[in-house]
Amino acid sequence: MPRMRWDDLRALRKKQLISMMERGALRRLPRARPRDPEEEQVLSLLVRLRWKRWIESGTVEILSSRRWKIKLRNG
Repeated sequence: MPRMRWDDLRALRKKQLISMMERGALRRLPRARPRDPEEEQVLSLLVRLRWKRWIESGTVEILSSRRWKIKLRNG
């Protein structure tokens, strides 16, 4: 078996990865297992509380029923 330098192997793998990304052959797969119903409820509650806090602090401004604006801080 021919010997290969580590840097050469990394460069080859990087080229292959970039090629796959350009072809669209590399995508993120969906979750393999469904979430636990209790976990789903907790995550939903946390999201609602975060949005409520953002609206009260003025970080998120509701423009209409489907449009909103978020204000990001610099620094």
